Formats: sequence, C-alpha cells, structure tokens
Amino acid sequence: MVGAPRPGRRETGEVVSERLGAIGERLERVVRGPDAIESQLLFRVARPLLAIAKWRASIDATALETLIAALRADETTSDPAGAKVKLGAAIDELERNVLAVERVAIVKKRAPVAHALWLRRVFGVLEIAEAAIDLALEKRPDEALARVVAKTDSSALLPPLVLRREGRTPLEVPIDQHPDVEDARLVDLELAAIDHLMAAARAETLVLGRKRRLLVAARQRLLEASAALPLVREGVRERTGYIAREITRIDRLEAAGVDVSVSLVHQARQALARRDPARLYAAISALDASALSAGDRDVARRTSRALARIWSGGAPDAAAASLDRSANEVLGAAAVAVKSAVDGARGDALARLGLGGLPSERMAAEAFLDYLPEHSDRAILRAAVAADGLFEVGGALAPVRLAEERRILRMVRHPTQDLVLMPAEDVNDLRDAVIGDPRSILLDLATGRLFARRFVREEVERRTRVVMRGEVRVYVLDGSGSMLGARARVRDAILVAELSTLTRRLEEPGDTRCTLFYRYFDEALGIVSRIDSVAGARDAIRDVVTTRRTGGTDIQLALLGSLAQIAEARALDPDLASAQIVLVTDGESDVDEESIIAARNALAGLPIGVSVIALGMENPALRGLVSRQRAKGEAAFYHFLDDEELREITEGALTGDLALHPPDRWTELTRDPQKLARALDDEVAGLLDELESIDRGRDVAALERLEEEAQARREVGLTDDHGDGERARHEALRKDRVALAARYARWFPEPPPAPSPEQLPRPGTKERDDVDAACCALASVAEVVVLLGGSPIARQADAIELLERLLPDAALTPARYRAVLREFPAAVANSLRAVRAAVDGPRPP
Repeated sequence: MVGAPRPGRRETGEVVSERLGAIGERLERVVRGPDAIESQLLFRVARPLLAIAKWRASIDATALETLIAALRADETTSDPAGAKVKLGAAIDELERNVLAVERVAIVKKRAPVAHALWLRRVFGVLEIAEAAIDLALEKRPDEALARVVAKTDSSALLPPLVLRREGRTPLEVPIDQHPDVEDARLVDLELAAIDHLMAAARAETLVLGRKRRLLVAARQRLLEASAALPLVREGVRERTGYIAREITRIDRLEAAGVDVSVSLVHQARQALARRDPARLYAAISALDASALSAGDRDVARRTSRALARIWSGGAPDAAAASLDRSANEVLGAAAVAVKSAVDGARGDALARLGLGGLPSERMAAEAFLDYLPEHSDRAILRAAVAADGLFEVGGALAPVRLAEERRILRMVRHPTQDLVLMPAEDVNDLRDAVIGDPRSILLDLATGRLFARRFVREEVERRTRVVMRGEVRVYVLDGSGSMLGARARVRDAILVAELSTLTRRLEEPGDTRCTLFYRYFDEALGIVSRIDSVAGARDAIRDVVTTRRTGGTDIQLALLGSLAQIAEARALDPDLASAQIVLVTDGESDVDEESIIAARNALAGLPIGVSVIALGMENPALRGLVSRQRAKGEAAFYHFLDDEELREITEGALTGDLALHPPDRWTELTRDPQKLARALDDEVAGLLDELESIDRGRDVAALERLEEEAQARREVGLTDDHGDGERARHEALRKDRVALAARYARWFPEPPPAPSPEQLPRPGTKERDDVDAACCALASVAEVVVLLGGSPIARQADAIELLERLLPDAALTPARYRAVLREFPAAVANSLRAVRAAVDGPRPP
C-alpha cells in the first residue's frame, strides 16, 4: 500500500528545491532514530543540556494552515506570487518543527515516530505545492496539479493524537511521562494504529468496501481511545469528521448503484458497456475523489478532464441536489415519510394560526413552528444520511445456528418397550390382530376397523440451519427543552436512520427477527413504542419528527428503564441473541453507576451493547461509565459532537461537497439509446482506457521497484523486509496464495502448542519493553483484522501491512521483532494465536 510521500524527488522526476530537499533528508534521519541524529557533534553535546533544562518541544502549524487556505482558494493560479510567499513561510515552519522533533529524539533517546511521519506528510504536500506554484510563476500552469494541491486531503495533515495535559498546547511533542499513563510507549502505539488505518483508507483508491472497513475500524479504535484516554479534543473531532465524511460518501455511492466489493475502474467499464449512465458517473466521481485524497495526480488529471467534459459549463448546485437525491436512495421510503410528516405538521400549525382561535392555541402553533422551521425535513434527512458514518451503534443481525429435532415413531417387528395398536393393513397382520368377532375379521380388515399390535421405536432426526437473529434495540432519546435546533434534528435523524434500516430488513424475506423499542425521556420516562412492522415504522417516523418535547433530564432513570425493557424482551424471547441500548442526550445528570451495574448483572449471559451519543454538551459521568464498561469487555461506545459539528451535519457541509449523480442531459439521453451511447463513448471511453493502462503499468512498476529495493538492501547486508505489506497486497490481488502464505508465516509464525516456560525480562529493561511492544502491536493487528473481515488472503495481507506500519511506532525494527519472537516464544504465544485466529476467521456456523 502506498504510504506517505518519500522526501527527495517529485513524481515527475524533478529534483525538489535544495532547501526543501535538505529538510527531507533530516526527516529521514529522524525516522531512522536518534543514532542517525547523534552522528552530528552538536546534538551529542546538546542532549545533556536539553535534559537538564527540562526543555519542552513546541511545534506549529499556523503557516501551514494559511498556505492550505490559500491553495483551496486557488491562489496557485490566481496569485502565484502571494502563494509563493506563504509557501516560504510554511517551509520555514517545517524546518523549525523538524529541529524540534530532532531534539525530542535526542532527549527521549527514541524517535517521535508519529510526529516525524506527520512532518513527512506535510513535506509531501509542500513538495507538490512548490511544483504547482513554480509552474504558475513560469507561466506554465498545470491545472491538474493545481487541483490536486487545492483539494489536499486535510486528514493527511492532522497532527498526531496526543493526551491532553494542563498547561500544554495540543501541538506540543510530549517528552516526559503523562501522569495518568503507565506505559507511554504502548499508548503511543495504540494511538498510532488509528492514523495508520486512516492512511491505509486514503491509499485504497479502487475497492470501496475495503476502504469502508478500514474507516470503520479506525472509528472504533478512535472511540475506544477517546473514552479511555484524555485525548486532545481537536484531534478527535477532526478525525471523526473525516471518517464520517468518507463513510457517508461510500454509503451514497453504494445507494447510487456502485458495488463496493468490485474495482471502480472495472465497474466504470462495465457500466459503459451496459449504457448505465448513473453507475458510470458515480464510479468516475468516486475515482476522482479517491485520486485527490491520495494525491494521485496522474489519475486526477484524467478524471478532471473527463468531469469537465461531462458537465461542460458546470452546475453550481449539483452537489446540493445530489445530496438530496442521495437521501431518497439511502433512506428509501423513510425519506418520503419524513417529508410528508414535516409538511403535514407544519401545514396544520399554519392552518391553526390562520383560523385564529384562543391565544393559547396560537402560542402553541407559533412555538411548534419555531421548533420545526421550514426545511427541517431537509436537515433531518441530511443528518440521517450521515448517521451511519458518525455513530457506532452495533450490528442489527447476527447469524445463529439452530439445532432442530424431529421425533418419529417407526413400527418394527422386534420387541421394544412401547406397544401400540395400529390399523391392520393386510392378512399378514392377522396374527397380531385384536379380534372381537371372528365372523367379521375380513369385513373389519377391509373397512379399517381391525387393529393389530405393533412394537414402535422412537427415532430422532436432527438437522441444523442458520438463521439471522436480530438483537433487541432500545433507543432512549432526550426530550428535554434544551434539545432544540440542530440538536433536535440530529437526535431525531439518528432514529429515522434506524427506522429506515429496520424497514428494509422487515421487507426482506427470511428468518429474521427485528424489533426496535424507543422512548423519549425528560424527568420522567415516556411511553415505550415497539416497532416490528413496516406500518409501525412509518407511523413512528411521523411521531419522531413532528412531536415537540420539553422538560428536564434524568439519565439514570432512562438507563434503568432500558435495561428493564430488555429484561421483558428476554422473557418473551428466550432465544434473544443480544441487545443494544442507544442513549442520545445533551444534558448532564448524576448517574449511580452501582445501580446501573446491578441492573446489568441481572441480565447476565445476554450480550448488551451501550452506545452513548452526547449532543452539544459533554457528559463526564457517561463517558466514565462507558470507559469502565469497555475495560470489562463490554461493547460500549461514547460519541460527542459539539454544536458547531451538529450545525455542519444538518446543513450538509459534512457530507454534501460532492456530486455523485450525472447531469440531467445524460438522464434525458436514456430515451434515445443511440445518442446516449455516442455521448458516453465520446466523453469517457478514452478515460477508462487510460486508467486501465495506468493500473497495469503501476502494478509492474511497483513490483520492479520493490524487487530493486530488496536487492539493494541485501547487497549492503540488510534484511529485505521493507515493503512486505505492499508485496503482500499485490500477492493477494494476484491470488498468489503460496507466496502470500509463506510471507505471512514469516511475520506470524505458528507458536508451539506448549512453549516451555521462560523467565521474562525485568520490568523497565529494554528487553521487557520490546516484548510488551511486540505483544501490543500483535494485539492491535488481531483486533483490526477482525474488524476488517474479508477473505482469508485479504486478511493475511492486511495483517502484514498493518504490523509493518506499527513496528516503527513500537520502536521495533523487523529484525528486532523477529528476535523477540525467537527469544521469548512463551511471552508472545498468545498474541500470535490471537492474530492467527483473527486471520483464519470465525468457523462457519
């Protein structure tokens, strides 16, 4: 998988400016570790002085942010001289930041890998920006390159996640140990895994299903970390927004007809052959967005030209119109129900105002119109479309193997413990017959009134089948008076999205059980609504979006009531597989954790997930509860969105920046197949030929480059492990199971069934730190591989790639990692088994 741009040379072959190139070389030394830096006399002298002075490393991103804003405003072409000045300031800032991380590496005697890799990503952006600005100043502007620069993926420039500390800035590189953390090295490794997953998602440009799985895994790890650790809020917020935006985009593309398990180029070719303009345009739009996100100027240059031809003049409102269309595709009948309910409720309120009536009636109508203003339906639908990307609320269906028994009584000739009377069938049964009147034997036999004794044996036929058993889901939503505006819209949208999903599952045939309970609460609990039918879901949508609610907040009462509801559901359905509670609130309220735990323990044996969604206001009590539940192994998640984020969600700013649907003229051409075929061939056929040629060339070039690098490393006595993740990815794509299995076995060897006991190194020694880091890295790999899923060979490749990404953060070289496996097999045996079990996947039920 393609990683961060490597310093030194542009893709075009141009050498970077001398100053930027020197900074890149220094970054390479930082990544290699303190020894590479300490070769300079100045730094050997500086280490004791910096340690004695308790020096603190601060880095800055102000100039970078200014430059990015200018690039997004297209100053590369409109004001290249001004952009050049901002670029110079950003390079100055990068140089100061590199100096800071060099000093951190000296003081800590360990490279701050996460910050060094972040600065490498910044270097890559400055490198491309410099090329685009220089070309513009030379009157040779490259529009495609300028577009790549203007659309730089902000997630690639996010500083590493760090722990919040009193009196420290978010961009300060930590040097000393955090007072609340026992092992900073392992915490750094856990946090680094999140950014590595996001980087892998950015690099995945062809298969959207894998990209989404990587993003979902990153979101889950981010939720776990933010619930357990005091992370800097800005870093969590920015990553949450990026992940939500990308998952929502993939959901919209899938709803538009894109198959997320198939290469986008192949789907575009297939759609062109079938003259399917909607799917064709969606695939091209996805390719363009992925190329811009990955900084792939070759693909972006071609998709940009194609999109310009397709739109021929542009459509300023295309993105907003596409988002509204996606709402109908993603939510289906629920979108129609929301629009109908909001229009009807507002119409009734306006009619009451027009009729006059009592002052209290007019005040109630005005208050309702203030609560549900015009275009509220659009805000709710936009938030509902984004809900899947924003929130982790557990799975809805789980495969369960049922064992069925059928008991059959078979008549046998030999004696058994059971004897019954059965109608005689022929003369052979006369010897066992119960004869009343001998004169009527034949008549009784003919009429079926003659019975004979029969021995019977009970046989049991057993068979198993897999059914999809749904969990019971309980939504408890804050109905207090503070839930107004964007808070209310997002709260209701979460439930609308769930009702939409429930409706689709209820409409699908098969052995599924889907039941949803929801209730609103304030100081008291509202009425429980049970939804288990399509008609019930439709009625629930009207109730959810058109009811104005007021009151205070009692969160403990809501949680206890939810657990009681699950207990009732379990009593009615002993086969209930699992349960999920989703609590949506914006208030602070005391929570007696012991009472909650006692109610939870009463449901022992039933997996219960808890997802807390805090809107507009943090809730420390719930955050702590979720953190402690996760520490016990429970599926618990805590989400927080501030009011600014909520506003962006309802306005579509988070998800509506991309047009995924073709222009109207393509749709109109479907009436004339010949004209449509000519238009599609003229505008996109050449594009697909070029993209397929690029893919083929890159596969060959990547393999040749990896082989050359491996040969060069062998010649100087180094191992050729570098790039194993990319090699594994190519082997998985080529279905080369033998080569991939051998590579996988080198990274994750089969542990001995009963390794001999060994003495672990003493805590605090480098050997013990290395063992702990290796186990932590393996645990991260195991957890992520389970989340990613996929075929066995895809999981093998994912495991290799992720471990290769994590080892630098664990301060382990591949050689040292293998030495740990070799020297301490018992210590790492369970971690290796966990990885191999995750890669092998669950056994078929």
